[in-house]
Amino acid sequence: MKRFVPGLMSIATLLGLVLPCAAKPPRATNTPAAVSGVISDAHGAPQLGAMVELLAADATTIAVAFSDEHGRYILPSVLPGKYQLRASAAFFMPTLRSNLRLQPGVQSIVNLTMNTIFDADNWLPAQRRRADEPVDDWKWALRSTANRPLLRLVDPEDGLSISSSSETASKPISEGRVTVTNGDGTFGDGGMHQALLLSRTMGDGDGAVLRADIGNNTQSVDSPGPSVAVTAGYERQSMLGGSTRLVTGFQSHPELANGSMPGFGPGFEVLDLASAQKLQFGDAVMIDVGTLIEAERLEATRIHTQPYVHVTARPTDNVVVEYRYATSRQVQSADDLDRLKPELTAVSDAQGRPLGNQGTHNELAVSRRLGQDVVTVSGYIDHLNYEAVGGSGMMVRSDLQQTGIVADPTTGTFQVATQGFAARGVSATWMHPLTPALSTWVKYDLGTAMTASGDAPPVQDLQQNLTAQTASAASVAIRGKVLHTGTSVKAEYRWQPNRTLTQVNAYNNMPDEAYLSFFLRQRLWCGRFLPQGIDAVVEATNLLEQGYQPFLAPDGHTLFLAQIPRGIQGGLAFNF
Repeated sequence: MKRFVPGLMSIATLLGLVLPCAAKPPRATNTPAAVSGVISDAHGAPQLGAMVELLAADATTIAVAFSDEHGRYILPSVLPGKYQLRASAAFFMPTLRSNLRLQPGVQSIVNLTMNTIFDADNWLPAQRRRADEPVDDWKWALRSTANRPLLRLVDPEDGLSISSSSETASKPISEGRVTVTNGDGTFGDGGMHQALLLSRTMGDGDGAVLRADIGNNTQSVDSPGPSVAVTAGYERQSMLGGSTRLVTGFQSHPELANGSMPGFGPGFEVLDLASAQKLQFGDAVMIDVGTLIEAERLEATRIHTQPYVHVTARPTDNVVVEYRYATSRQVQSADDLDRLKPELTAVSDAQGRPLGNQGTHNELAVSRRLGQDVVTVSGYIDHLNYEAVGGSGMMVRSDLQQTGIVADPTTGTFQVATQGFAARGVSATWMHPLTPALSTWVKYDLGTAMTASGDAPPVQDLQQNLTAQTASAASVAIRGKVLHTGTSVKAEYRWQPNRTLTQVNAYNNMPDEAYLSFFLRQRLWCGRFLPQGIDAVVEATNLLEQGYQPFLAPDGHTLFLAQIPRGIQGGLAFNF
């Protein structure tokens, strides 16, 4: 007779229920997780091509993804668990997110920000074109990033950059400005000027800029016609964070005279074609090469080709070493193409042919960051074929014929060429940021400059009365923007001995940097009385009229030579 054992039956029943469950895990734990997000730089610009890695606890790579043109990435079908997420790209410091817990069936959103290790622009003082310097137009500036270099305009109100890699990167961005100025201008820049600036940045980071300037001196009845300056530039991105820029410009100044013909003569015309190529090698080397082709016409035409090479190396995070070779002062790096209003130098030889701005410049510089401050020390060797000296005073046609001077009767200024000379020297610069957008600069230069000798010698004997001598120069400046006020300012005082008529370390200083100079742009806030986007602009050079040296014209009246004659202009800018 069979016996029924309740305990054994209960155990068998429990095993029958539990074992199938133990053999197959719960459905929820087998559901994969996912990770997605956006990779951007410190300025919020999305980065294309950044590598995103999902790492296990032992640093084993579990999954890999790359960010798209909007900086987005996704890692689908990942087993739940605890991981690390790392983003890396060329010229950026890798970013690591630790203790990332992925839940079953949940898509986690993780946005990562990378800081570039080659962005010396954040702390390294630029040479002649300073990114924080408020000039008469918006700066056409290239942000050096590995995955997407950005063409941007610096907004005059708050200093923020409007870049093509913003949230609306797929849409082109267009900006414009119309500026109207008048005043007592400098050589080739007198009277009333109307300038139009248009910029367009495409969604892929390429960009184009157009600037047109028409000037007319209404105070002079002798003016033969308006001056015209047109500049157009284009930039295209290349692989590995490089870029190519092409800028062409044309200037016509019928008001300039050299005494070759009755009246004002043939005037002065310049055609420029500049190209620049930036190449990135690894994380610490950049090579910037380019060429300026310039055609000038007075009585005759002369064409010059002026190349440059700029090499930057960053051995450590706080040290930058630079070597620069240049032949033209106007274009010494790709950043020099930012200045859309080109400089004007018009001097001629005895036959009325324009003298090209020829020379050679070799420089080695070392910059070191000390906390927030930056100290730069450099040495240079220059060989100049000639030097252009500015002056003021009215001249008759016979004086121009005897001296070879190119005059601007509308402003009462002129330029004359001196003999060439060799220069060498050293320079030291200290930069201290007051705010993120405002900095103070102190600079000392020791080098060679042309010095006047004698008291009021004849201007036709200028070559015999100028000698190359060692001289010092010191400057102190404040540059940048006052945040939340709409104010852009550049105020500088640069001292040199009064008898020096050329700049010390001329390749590293702007032509208008002499004694007391300033630039001020102020956004006008007038509520409903004025439309939005109007700025008041005031610019002055050598305001105190220092450094003037007397010379005698052939007819006996007095002329004055200086590094740069006094000039002041003011007006309004309309932004749209």
